[in-house]
Parts: sequence; C-alpha cells; structure tokens
Amino acid sequence: MQIVQSSSPVQNIWAGVLVTSSVLGSLALACMFPFAAIATLLAATLPFRKAMVWMAAAWFTNQLVGYLLLGYPQTVYSFSHGLAIGLTALATLWVAKKVFTLRGDQSMVSAVLAFGAAFVAYQALLLVAALFLGGVQNFVPAIVWMVAQNDILWFAGLGLLYVVLDGSLFDRIGNQASPQG
Repeated sequence: MQIVQSSSPVQNIWAGVLVTSSVLGSLALACMFPFAAIATLLAATLPFRKAMVWMAAAWFTNQLVGYLLLGYPQTVYSFSHGLAIGLTALATLWVAKKVFTLRGDQSMVSAVLAFGAAFVAYQALLLVAALFLGGVQNFVPAIVWMVAQNDILWFAGLGLLYVVLDGSLFDRIGNQASPQG
C-alpha cells in the first residue's frame, strides 16, 4: 500500500486537519505534541515546501495555545525552548522527507522508517538544545518512551484518517467488493 500525494484541495484540507489537531492536542496534552508524527505525515503527503509551511503553522499554533491558553511562562528560557522546538520540528520534517526520497516510495514500510528516523532526530536535536538551554532531565528513558507512545498513537490515528480523507480506503473496499470479470 502506497501513501499518495493528493490534489491540492485535499492537501489543504489534510494540512488543516493536522494543524487543527495541533490545537486540540496542545490543549489536551500540553507539551506532548507529536511533532515527529506530524512531520512524517506531512512529508509523506505534501510537496516539501508546502509541508514546511504547514509544519511551521502547526508549531506556531502549538506555541500560541501554550502561551495564550495554557499559561506557559513568558521568559527568555521558555521562548528559547519554543524556538528550539520549532527549528527541531522543521529539521524533523526534512529527515522524514529524506527517508522517503532515499527509499524512493511512500509505502507503509517507508512511512514507518521515516517516522522512526523523525522521532530519533527530534529527540536527539531537542537533547542537544537541552544541553545548552537546560532540561536534560526530560530525556530519561521513561519520559522518552512516554513521548514515543504518544507519537506512535498520533501517527497511526492520523495516518488512518488520511487514508479515509483521501478516499483510497473506500476505493480499496470498493475494488475488493466488486466482482472480478
């Protein structure tokens, strides 16, 4: 099964769903937003430049929710971490896109590999930022595993949603149900 890039209206609806999920996810989970999952799904389904714009929009929306609704402290320390998260999210998108390019397809295997690479890159780059900005204690295995589980669930759920929105799920069901002949 391949993940295919859709027409522009479907791309925009899909990207809007991802950004909307960033708002809802930020409200529900505060700082456990699944940037690796979002980056991988954008990399799989949108042209790179469009994916970069939507990734930046997801990050920006996440930050707005944090600062305006969840009461993130408005300090240099907090803003620095927010900027590090934004830059890391964009780098993570690039990593996921690179995996798809190197593999030469959008198969489910490639998507899982891209997600794994994106998650590792996201955590590694945030750890490097934490070495300079503080917060290294947030990278103990138990916390990273909790973040990984969150990202895996978002990746699977939003990936399934994309297949449904794209219509390919209904095409597959229709093709399986139609008589051969």
